[in-house]
Amino acid sequence: MLLKVGELAKRSGLTVRTLHHFDEIGLLQPSARSEAGYRLYSRDDVARLHGIQALRHLGLPLKEIGTMLAGDGRALPSIVARQIRALDHEITQATELRARLALMMERYSAGAQPEMADWLASLEMMATYSRYFSADEIKRIIGNWPRVEAEWPALEAEVRQMMARGVPATDLAVQPLAHRWMGLIHHWLDGDFSLIERWGTMYKAEPVARRKNVGPDLSVVQYVEQATELRMARWRAHFTLDDMSRFRWVPLNEWRAVDAELQSLIAQRTPPDAPEARAACARADVLVSRSVGDDPALLGKLAGAMAGEPVLRAGMKLGVETLAYLKAVRTSKGA
Repeated sequence: MLLKVGELAKRSGLTVRTLHHFDEIGLLQPSARSEAGYRLYSRDDVARLHGIQALRHLGLPLKEIGTMLAGDGRALPSIVARQIRALDHEITQATELRARLALMMERYSAGAQPEMADWLASLEMMATYSRYFSADEIKRIIGNWPRVEAEWPALEAEVRQMMARGVPATDLAVQPLAHRWMGLIHHWLDGDFSLIERWGTMYKAEPVARRKNVGPDLSVVQYVEQATELRMARWRAHFTLDDMSRFRWVPLNEWRAVDAELQSLIAQRTPPDAPEARAACARADVLVSRSVGDDPALLGKLAGAMAGEPVLRAGMKLGVETLAYLKAVRTSKGA
């Protein structure tokens, strides 16, 4: 039995126009024509149409379907594999988009209804971040920010004071600030150097990333960068990136409290072998151990690096006099 195009359209759920298109591109040409020139489709034509529809439902483009049906089937695995890769890419994009939108919703769900300007700023920021980071990485960056947010204003102010006084960025006097700067970045971004590098690239390249009242301006960043590059070169001489990723941040106020305690003992001329000196030394050692993730091997490397590198010593959070006193305490009898 032969079917006219209208009958086939009705039974297949397709439009006559679609069947005409299939004919025109050679995908499904009728086996016969009536004396009046009407298209007539045979049982084999209908079977072929079923195959076309099945492949279309898999999402294959018409051109691929035509190639597949014209061949002996050997092209099928590569065509299907290519389609799977395309779908995987779409799924990844959709997943990333959903995660970014969910992150935006989280930012506003606990607060008041945002103004249009807030939404637009967030959209712009998210679009910029997405060019450099995955959705999970963006979540880490934003989620970790409260860890270090309170520390930045004072540090930036101290850097600006150095700049205002005309102190060159390569001067050893800048190294304590460079050390703190690197430590905060490290703590904020979980010691992930890929993340740190991409953040630095984005911050310098994208005005959105350094909006007013959000982060330091480029002049500050470039000044500190000169100091940190000097410092990083000396770190790399002693540590691998894996080593450096295992360092841990200790809040500045804890270092200052121990330093003040030891300075007080020095001022009182407390002997290095005194119990209070040993107790204060033990507290300092705890901070040092925490800074290397309680890793004895990394602590040994750190001691060697500090002994031979003036640039690294210049960034120490404990003063020269304090360090000398600690050394005396450690070497004193019974310490």
